[in-house]
Amino acid sequence: MYPPANTGIPDLLSKDQLFLRKLTEIIEANLSHEDFDVEELARKANISRSSIHRRLRDLGKLNASHFIREIRLQKARELLHAGFATASEVSYRVGFGSPTYFSKCFHEYYGFPPGEERKRPVTDENDKQNVVQDRPVSQITSVEPVHPNIKIMIVLSALAIFMAFILLVATLIPFRKSKEMSIVVLPFKNFSANPANQYFADGIMEEILNSLYQVSDLRVISRTTSEHFRNSGLTAGEISRKVNAKHVLEGSVRREGDKVRVTVQLIDGEREQHIWSGSYDRELTDMLGLQNEIARQVAAKLNAVITRKEDSQILNQPTSDPEAWDYYLRARFMHHRADDIQRLDMSREGLMSSLKYYEMAITEDSSFAEAYAGLANAWYTLSAWGFYKPYYDGIAKAVKNFTKALDLDPDNSEARTLKGLWLAYPERRFDESKSELRSALNLNPDFATAHQGYAQILMITGPIVEARKHIDRAIELEPYFWVGHNLSAWIYYFEEEYEKGLDACITARDLNPDFVDNDWLFVLHYTKLGEGEKAALALREMFRRFPSVSQMGDEVMDAWHKGGTNGIFLWLIEVNMNRPVGIDGINGNPFFNAWWYAILGENEQSVVWLERTLESKRIPWHYCNLIATNPDFDILRSDPRFITVLQKAGLAAYNTRAPR
Repeated sequence: MYPPANTGIPDLLSKDQLFLRKLTEIIEANLSHEDFDVEELARKANISRSSIHRRLRDLGKLNASHFIREIRLQKARELLHAGFATASEVSYRVGFGSPTYFSKCFHEYYGFPPGEERKRPVTDENDKQNVVQDRPVSQITSVEPVHPNIKIMIVLSALAIFMAFILLVATLIPFRKSKEMSIVVLPFKNFSANPANQYFADGIMEEILNSLYQVSDLRVISRTTSEHFRNSGLTAGEISRKVNAKHVLEGSVRREGDKVRVTVQLIDGEREQHIWSGSYDRELTDMLGLQNEIARQVAAKLNAVITRKEDSQILNQPTSDPEAWDYYLRARFMHHRADDIQRLDMSREGLMSSLKYYEMAITEDSSFAEAYAGLANAWYTLSAWGFYKPYYDGIAKAVKNFTKALDLDPDNSEARTLKGLWLAYPERRFDESKSELRSALNLNPDFATAHQGYAQILMITGPIVEARKHIDRAIELEPYFWVGHNLSAWIYYFEEEYEKGLDACITARDLNPDFVDNDWLFVLHYTKLGEGEKAALALREMFRRFPSVSQMGDEVMDAWHKGGTNGIFLWLIEVNMNRPVGIDGINGNPFFNAWWYAILGENEQSVVWLERTLESKRIPWHYCNLIATNPDFDILRSDPRFITVLQKAGLAAYNTRAPR
């Protein structure tokens, strides 16, 4: 083939380039508007916020908020270099409400303060973080001979750069390996004549998945994430890219009478190429162990290293009774179907139906540890969601069953995770809880529920840096679970990373628009960023969802106009004290007065209301548990009365933040 003739016509822009150009043009047209944000960008681009976030991330950008800031900073650099205005004037021209904040962002982005821009040579715009800029070769050839000491410094600098490169490569190799050794197992298709056999296909898929979880050399995407792609119509390659997994395992199950055929196909998702496939014909009574065989073959095709212990765990048969196993698969099917695709809600009926099948499995095989663990999980979830009362009766049933599961199999990660959660809620034995959850993660490093639970306990006890690691891992395993993103926003708040916290809030809201806790996080993050009007607007939007209190939206805007950000929190305190409603934050509980006064910097009022909180009949522990790590209470750290509150709440050991 001959190369195409040069027609003089520029190459057509790709869809991605057009997308970025469109966003850039909109941002530049609104550059001086400080309030121009992701919501406004989405409205003007006629694209949903979540679509913008996802497409930008696919293109290697962090998120939409960072993209807007990037365009602002690039334009600011152009203006500064041209000398049209001072740094303070430029900060307002490009939409930064505070010159100090602009200077901080500029320095972080480019590696030097804005005041130095005019003194520096023009360089590639993309080389944004080079602190030392190279001069053109034409200039270098005309300079005076380099002093010997400077030569030594250059050699040392080059050596330092080389060593940094070596360290960078060493750092990136594990990540590369993690991507190479990653897999998502998609829901198996039911090719049986009877649609009711879907439970059987799902069970085979989950058993293979659980066996792959045992291989520490593999990074296995969670079942709940793969469930998101059931009947999605996406190709294996598209799914691979969305979940950041190199390999995809597809499968189908055909069951006719006592005959079963299982077919699987392993695909390289990056190249969309077939790697391996297998077809297995079995009698129904001979199905036990097939999933383990398939998992071992998949691991072998990926060249995964399987230790002796891991191989023993894979080969371990949870039950030798086909009837018990079939009941267990039915129970898991009902248990999972109690939960919807984005885990927005939980069905009491589905959970209650699963109880019957777990119990039937145990009746068939009283040594079936997985069935006891599943039964404990169902009882704990029913109680935690308020579907079963009295609460402590349901919790007692959960304890009885996860204890039995651990007696039968101490290495059951599901049972150990449940024990860890129970030790925290309701037992409040947080250190013991962390120990159990660490054990669960040692048994199954890819168990998203254990990572999430451990992050939640670390939010109470600290260190917050560890909570960040575990919630990030949970989100990596379950990117479509809104609770993970909500917890991530909380942790960013504790880390005082408010811009990142807002991004997490937006993702959580896109996945579940109706969670009040997330509404409060918008209010808190906007408050810390000094954007009181946006905090008031976030409250107004929350109130508008509840017809009985919709008029409060106008009240909070009025409070903002009269008193600024402080006016918002004084209004919240007045409502909470004098006319409470059934919404967290203004439901009459004294804890919220303590929190809002802490944000206002009112030490005395805050600690008094904390003392009253511990005297109240109902303590909102899901918020109160966090006072040892919540930076809003740093103003009280050295107050003896606050320390007494912490001691009474069992949190004194975790009061490690410095007072302010």
